[in-house]
Amino acid sequence: MGEAKMPRAGLGAARLVARIAMVVGALMLVAAFFLPWASAGDEFRDAAALAPDVVFYEPTGMTVSGATDISLMEYAQVYGSMGGTWQVYMVIMYATVGVAAVALVFAAFGRPVPTVVFGIAAFAVSRLLVWDFGDRGVLPSSTHDWGLAPAVYVVGLVVVLAASVWMFMLKRQEGKRQGKDASARPAGAPR
Repeated sequence: MGEAKMPRAGLGAARLVARIAMVVGALMLVAAFFLPWASAGDEFRDAAALAPDVVFYEPTGMTVSGATDISLMEYAQVYGSMGGTWQVYMVIMYATVGVAAVALVFAAFGRPVPTVVFGIAAFAVSRLLVWDFGDRGVLPSSTHDWGLAPAVYVVGLVVVLAASVWMFMLKRQEGKRQGKDASARPAGAPR
């Protein structure tokens, strides 16, 4: 019951595809920070269309039309402008994108284990924020519901996990192959 043999060139191509998939998954984790975390309902959108330049939140200059889809970056700016303990939320939100960016760097270098570790950390912080927003009654609200970003964090993590496991298995298979090649060579033969 042996493993399926993959030619050396096919193994290299598979590793490239796995690496690209890891980068795409990690990129999704980074991009989710800039995608809508909250999306306004139809009633709010209709009202915003009538007065798009009305200021929704003055300290950040957010207009009503800008408040139809609010990203974590915009929430971080809002919480940062509030000062005091609210700035903890800002730090947590920026930490989410920071950890996701570290996962992206490791994915680009083809390192599956640290990519998974930092990907899971970014996902965990996003789930903490989902719980917190729900617990405090921020989302869903009478005007806004969950946006696309929470779902993108889930999909991004699944892609990172699948691609990282695939990359890890390919590296392991390559290591076994190199071990067999080294033991099959006669003593003193050049590599």
